[in-house]
Amino acid sequence: MTTTRTGDAPTNELLTPPRLQEAASLLRDRSPEEILAWTLERFPRRTAVTVSFGGPGVALAYMAAQIEPTTPIVFLDTGFLFPETYALRDELVKRYALNLVEYKPLTDPGPLYETDTDGCCAIRKVEPMQRALGDFDAWVSGVRRDQGPTRANTEVVEHHLVNGRPLAKVYPLAYWTRGQIWGYLLDKGIPYNPLLDQGYSSLGCWPCTRATRAGEDERAGRWSGSGKTECGLHTFTTASTPEGTP
Repeated sequence: MTTTRTGDAPTNELLTPPRLQEAASLLRDRSPEEILAWTLERFPRRTAVTVSFGGPGVALAYMAAQIEPTTPIVFLDTGFLFPETYALRDELVKRYALNLVEYKPLTDPGPLYETDTDGCCAIRKVEPMQRALGDFDAWVSGVRRDQGPTRANTEVVEHHLVNGRPLAKVYPLAYWTRGQIWGYLLDKGIPYNPLLDQGYSSLGCWPCTRATRAGEDERAGRWSGSGKTECGLHTFTTASTPEGTP
């Protein structure tokens, strides 16, 4: 693995659209653990795993702890998370000795969610994540294709730009179903958020999250009735268009 330097920041030779598209093709049929191990090997000390402790994506925190215990587990504390989310965070950090790195909003906008959900998410989630990414070349998260229409084309590895800088976005669970993740959690005995047993299928901030109803998409309980489907965390980076597509 070779890196070059542009200014003060190392630039990995893999951080080009063709190389990451090739990686996606090679890794698409691999297990999440293999995809995560590949990422940690290719981007040593430059990989962050984001975990919200709200959904079954906590499996990623467990995997990272088994593969490389020092992996930074980035947690965005918005100040409006459910008490059960904070309790699970503390339990998993203690049980698996997670290297937790927390980021909080620089300012408190108060109940901005009542009038401007996009603005609230920008302050409480997007800006802290942008700040966190300054230290990393690879960002691993639990996005899956079956979570809803906006995520249906997610690849296991994607080339993105953040503020003009190349970034590898890695989704080890992209091709797994919700059922597969639940099977993994139960098989490994990994604790999960108890709200998931109370009708919630996706958890964010409590003012903007409700339990889902039978037949609804997994993320239907987020910003219900507003038309909003994403908080902005996975839309503020710019994805490269694969070769051969218009």
